[in-house]
Amino acid sequence: MNSEILSTLKNATGPLHKRLEKSMNILAPNFSTTDYLQLIKGFWGYYLPFEANLTSVAELQVCLPDIAMRSKLPGLETDLKALGLNSVTLDALPVCSALPTCTDLSTALGCLYVIEGSTLGGQILSRHFNALLNLDVENGAAFFTGYGVQTGAMWQTFREALMVAPVNEVALINAACETFITLERWLCPDIIMTEK
Repeated sequence: MNSEILSTLKNATGPLHKRLEKSMNILAPNFSTTDYLQLIKGFWGYYLPFEANLTSVAELQVCLPDIAMRSKLPGLETDLKALGLNSVTLDALPVCSALPTCTDLSTALGCLYVIEGSTLGGQILSRHFNALLNLDVENGAAFFTGYGVQTGAMWQTFREALMVAPVNEVALINAACETFITLERWLCPDIIMTEK
């Protein structure tokens, strides 16, 4: 069991995590419903191809038997429909093509480390959006609600699976870093372009 892998991942991705949070600026008091809708559309456009890549990694099903329950697309679809989109407008949303490498168990778990960690952090954001925009699981914030009361347990299950999985540590870390980088480029293109 590699109990140090989580701290290694946290240290390696920490600066990228902080940068993404700063770029998204979603805790700003002037973050509007329009900003929120754009954010959810962005997540939809990222997760649609991202999750398709995950499901193509057969070993992931063995390592994490509850992987299907971890899909973020149902929550995103619920939110987008609650916020006024229909099936036609949903299908017309732009989709990300620059995704992290996800071809084997190591890279899939590296990607999932970021996504499952953000699901844990989504608990704070769901309270923030409830207070700021009056959104909850019923009217547009299902995605940030994550697994609800099971969120902590789902994170623990992922941690345990990661610690016993036969992974290539370099590939794992690279995939986690790529996930943060591609998320930022997709969700915050204006900031990335300004910095060039």
